[in-house]
Amino acid sequence: MVNSLAIIPARAGSKRLKLKNIKLLNGKPMVYYTISAAKKSKLLTDWLVSSEDERIIEIVKKLGANVYFKRPKKLSGDKIRNIQVIEHALEYMEKNFKKKYDIILLLQPTSPIRKSSHIDEAISLLSRSKYSSLASVKGPFIKRDKILKKIDNEKLVDLFYSKINHEFYIYNASIYAVKRDYFVKNKKIISSSQVPLIMDKIHSVDVDDKNDFKIAELFLNMLEKNEKN
Repeated sequence: MVNSLAIIPARAGSKRLKLKNIKLLNGKPMVYYTISAAKKSKLLTDWLVSSEDERIIEIVKKLGANVYFKRPKKLSGDKIRNIQVIEHALEYMEKNFKKKYDIILLLQPTSPIRKSSHIDEAISLLSRSKYSSLASVKGPFIKRDKILKKIDNEKLVDLFYSKINHEFYIYNASIYAVKRDYFVKNKKIISSSQVPLIMDKIHSVDVDDKNDFKIAELFLNMLEKNEKN
């Protein structure tokens, strides 16, 4: 067993979808689904919600979330990166609970269809790996033709070229995991070589705007119906 800590960042600010972390998704605040997955995890040692907003803190506490502090306002603006949020939470937990973690996970509330089994798989994969970090991805996307393009001087050009089939994966923003010592030393959650955690299209939903939110609703309804049948 390794000591693992998961941080669920839930700030109030959101420009494209106001208060999206607590926006009701199928009757529950969107952050509920990430809290539920963390609760059901068998391998997480500790987990917490980090927020600067009293309203969000009150809501997540009612959902049974672990909230050990109110995040300082200086770590709550649009320009604050998740790395700073993780660093603050890690320092607080290790100082106040007198323990050292082996693996740190970032679980964003905007991935509401992520399962607890995905979290456990991430911990298991990274703990056994020689690499320093893990990222969840969706794919593989296998295309015969070169579909990835960029615009260069007002024309479309190939983003990259491979002589074999064009197989690629895309970050789905559901799970990032990093070994504690690498994070403390480099202040990064992404290393040059990463362990992949492959997730299907449904569980890879990342809510960024209203359209993503509607897709998440559809997928959650579909999964609930499948479980009942």
